[in-house]
Amino acid sequence: MRIINVGYNHFHDADFFISRPDGSGDYLLLLLKTDGLFQLGGREVHAQKNTAILYRRGTPQFYRAAGPQFGNDWFHFMPDSEADEQFMAALAIPFDTPIRLDSLSELSVFVSMMCHENYSNNMYRTDSADLLIKLFLIKLSERINMSAANETGSWYEKMSILRTKIYNDPSHSWNIDGLAHELTISRSSFQHLYKKMFGVTPMNDVITSRVEYAKYLLASTDYTVTHIARMCGYSSDIHFMRQFRQRTGVTPSGYRGGAR
Repeated sequence: MRIINVGYNHFHDADFFISRPDGSGDYLLLLLKTDGLFQLGGREVHAQKNTAILYRRGTPQFYRAAGPQFGNDWFHFMPDSEADEQFMAALAIPFDTPIRLDSLSELSVFVSMMCHENYSNNMYRTDSADLLIKLFLIKLSERINMSAANETGSWYEKMSILRTKIYNDPSHSWNIDGLAHELTISRSSFQHLYKKMFGVTPMNDVITSRVEYAKYLLASTDYTVTHIARMCGYSSDIHFMRQFRQRTGVTPSGYRGGAR
């Protein structure tokens, strides 16, 4: 990896802007110390402080200040071999995409060290720069994966709590809109996350919770099938009996007879 140019902790006035319709001819990494406005994919994106952006070669670069100042660390660089290209691909850092991070302090240190090496007369400054770029990219990839894992863990905990509520209250009139509303996410996002985490759809779990509760009531009480259907959240006996038979292979009455 080769540094083309590098800057550490640079701050500019509100009228600062960059306009490179054909890109910069190399890869560009930005670490934002302030908010900034970027043209990405044909639309203007407000990128917040503590955001990283890795521009691919050839991507148009249009960005400017979003307030009284524009502050950033940056470095232009080029891979020196196919092995360098493969190294970057393996890290799976998204190109031309704002990457929000908790802090830039660790990554900013590497840019500071790149500056020092790039403008020094050190005997091995080229080798040092190569290692610093690679280490920076490794650490950025780690931060991205760590953020994704933390986000998944947080969603898993929330989903698990909601799933427990479904099983603890089978008589409730659960529906996708209500479940998604509890987590303040869209219907499609909720259904996708639920299926990804538990391997079943949310409504499949609702039906399972009701059928399991019905099995318990049929085996341990003398309630009528109609009453049990209501206790399990069904307004229709026919609907209850159809779903029960689909899940168990027998009717509710048949299950009760076999359980006693």
